[in-house]
Amino acid sequence: MAANGQPMRKTFPVFDCDAHVNDPLEIWDYVEPEQRELVHQSYFRDEQGGLLNGKTRVFAGEGRMFLPSYNPICIAGPGMSKALIRKLLMSPLDDEKRDYLEHKGAYEPHARIKEMDLMGIDQVMVIPTMIVQHFPFVENPAGAYAFARAYNDWAADFCKAVPDRLFAAGWLPIQSIENTVEELTRLKKMDFRVALLRPIDAQGNYPSQINPSFGGVNWDPVFRAFDETGIVLGMHTFPAGAGAGDGGRQAQMYSPGQLIDASAHDDGMTQGLNSQTLSFIYEATVWLTQVLLSGFLDRYPKLKMAIFESNATWLPGILERLDRYFTLYANERRSAAKRLPSEAFYDQCFISFESDEVPVFRRWDQFENVGLWASDAYHHDGADSWGAMGDMSKVEVPEEVQAKLLGGNALGMYGIEPKMFVEEQLPIERPSWFPTDADVEEFAKIQKDPKLAAEYMAQMMSSARTGY
Repeated sequence: MAANGQPMRKTFPVFDCDAHVNDPLEIWDYVEPEQRELVHQSYFRDEQGGLLNGKTRVFAGEGRMFLPSYNPICIAGPGMSKALIRKLLMSPLDDEKRDYLEHKGAYEPHARIKEMDLMGIDQVMVIPTMIVQHFPFVENPAGAYAFARAYNDWAADFCKAVPDRLFAAGWLPIQSIENTVEELTRLKKMDFRVALLRPIDAQGNYPSQINPSFGGVNWDPVFRAFDETGIVLGMHTFPAGAGAGDGGRQAQMYSPGQLIDASAHDDGMTQGLNSQTLSFIYEATVWLTQVLLSGFLDRYPKLKMAIFESNATWLPGILERLDRYFTLYANERRSAAKRLPSEAFYDQCFISFESDEVPVFRRWDQFENVGLWASDAYHHDGADSWGAMGDMSKVEVPEEVQAKLLGGNALGMYGIEPKMFVEEQLPIERPSWFPTDADVEEFAKIQKDPKLAAEYMAQMMSSARTGY
C-alpha cells in the first residue's frame, strides 16, 4: 500500500529479470526417446529427487524435503516478505497450509500470470533453479547436450502459453564448447534473449579461458557466438554447499562460496548464515575481477553481459577497487585493455538487484542505466515490485529512473517490446489462519530477544509433537 493507505499505482511496465521455476518433472518428458537413458545417467529427476551422473542423489526441488515446513523454492509469491516468510517458517503447518503456500506459478504458466498481476509484474524472464546448481557437474557431454535441448524446448513451450508476458532464459551444455555454440545458434533461431552460465570452476572448466596458448578449455568460440548472435550472456550464481547437493565434490574447490560454507559449518552456524549470505556475491565478484581486469570485454565489443542473483549493493566499491589496481599494475597485464574496468562494465554490462536493496536506491545515479530489478520469486527471499517502488519513493528516486530500474533497462537490453498489463496493486484474499501484519510485527520483536525467541521455539516444538 502507498503511504496514504491506498493501493499503489504505476505508470510504466515492470520487467522481472530474474524469477524462477521449480524445475518441474515435465522437463524430462522433452528428452528424445533414444536419449532418455543417457540423460538418466547424466541429470535426472523423479518424485524421489534428483540423480546426478547416475550415482549421486541430490535435492532437485521436491517439497517433501521440508516437511513439516514449506518448500522455500515456491514460497515468495504475492504479498510475501522476508519477515512474513520467517514467521511462517517458525509456525506449525499442516498439508492444507503448505499447499496454500506453494505458489503454483512456480511451475504452471497461467497460475504464474495471476500471481504476476498481484505482484505488479508485467513481463518476466524465467530461469531454472536446482539445474543451476547441479548441471555444471554433469560428466557426460552428450548427456548434458541432450538435457539442455530438452530444457530449452520445455522452457520455450512454457512461455508460449502467454508469449507477451513470459520469456525464457536458455541453458547451455557447457561440457562441450562445440555443443554450446550449436545450442546458442539454435536458441537464436528460437528467439531466446539470454542464455545462462554459472561462474564456477566445475570440473576444472572455469568459463574465462580464451587464450589457447595457455592450455585447457578454450571458451573463445562461445563468447564469439554470444557476440555474434546478440544473445545476452547471463552469469547466474548460486549458493555453494560444502558437499550438500554438489555431487559429493566438497573436496574440490569449485566456488569461493565453499570457503564461507565450510568455515561456518565448522563453527556450528546454519545454512542461512553462510553460503546463502555470501556465495552469490563471491562468485560474481571473482568473475568480474577476471574479465574486467583482463580487457575481456574489449575482445567481444558487441557482447552484453548481465550478472544475476548476486544483489548489487557491492558493485560500486568493487569497480572502484578494480579501477585502482588496473592502473597500479598496468605493466603486469598479459593482454591489452582499452578501458578502465568501470568503463567496460557501464558500456556492456548490467546487474540485477532485489526489492529490499535500499543502498542501491540511495545511489541510483550509479545504477540508473545498468540496474535490473529481480523479484527472485518464488524463492524464500523474493518480493514483489510494489515493495521496491515504495522503498525507491521513500529515498526519492525520480519516477523516470524507477521506470528504468524496474523495467526499461531490461527491456532495452533484451530488445523486448514493453507492454503494461498491471496498473494498480490488487487486494489479496488470505485464509483466516494467515499471519496478520500485527502478528508479523510481534514475531519480529520476539526474534530480537534471545530469551523470548528460545521460549517461542520451545513452544512451537511442543505444538508440533502434540499435533498442533
